[in-house]
Amino acid sequence: MPYCIRCGAKIPEDEKARFCPNCGAPLPQKIRQSMAEKRKKELTRVAPLERRLILASFMALLCIFATCLGTLAKIEDKEAQDIISDFNEIENILQKAGIQFIFGNNMMYCLVMFIPFVGPVGGFYVLYSTGRVLAALSQVQGYNPLFLFLMVMVCPHAWLEYISYSLAISESVWLSFFIIKYRYGGLRFEVANAVKYISLCAVLLLAGAIIEMAIITSASEIAPIKSLQFSVMPENLWVQSICQMKNQNLESSLFFWRLLQFQS
Repeated sequence: MPYCIRCGAKIPEDEKARFCPNCGAPLPQKIRQSMAEKRKKELTRVAPLERRLILASFMALLCIFATCLGTLAKIEDKEAQDIISDFNEIENILQKAGIQFIFGNNMMYCLVMFIPFVGPVGGFYVLYSTGRVLAALSQVQGYNPLFLFLMVMVCPHAWLEYISYSLAISESVWLSFFIIKYRYGGLRFEVANAVKYISLCAVLLLAGAIIEMAIITSASEIAPIKSLQFSVMPENLWVQSICQMKNQNLESSLFFWRLLQFQS
């Protein structure tokens, strides 16, 4: 702890302090910089990279668990039918918006998950709702809901989205922690990290949107081929198994819809 050069009193470790609280003497710039550097080192020591990776990994497991929990939920028949009907409306939206729609939809949910305190609640609710969609589809088609969940996890863009959401939720936890423990000073320190995570999530979600749209485009190109047979999967199973990562996000299932129509 630094001392005042005039009266010798201890100076509080506050980087905003400009004057000695005892005698009112102005504090030298060097002392203020020293206090600011000490606070930054303290905050960095509280949340090193190792702890951030551990928390993000734990949140990824919780995200998967939330989706799996929703997959096992009981769904009303009317709600299940409404979800199926939404599938028929998504193709027109994709033809007009394409990657912009996919990326914008995913990024909107991801930004909500960054909000301190409420981000984890909103994020897990969205992922739980995703599982409920799979539960509804399994109820309508008569398939095992956990099998549909595993089919979702086969998609590479699904993993990119889960990584982005786990990073967003973990950063929301860190923001909440620093606000509670260090008030404004901690928030100002952690906001810089939040901006980095938002940029990383944007890149991951954009890559996921490109992959998703590439799958859909590939399906459109091979659609005229009538001789292909896909006897491994039951009719229309993947149509409903890879639909919605977030209730309205049905775009990736269009590929499987067109693919399975070759059988007819």
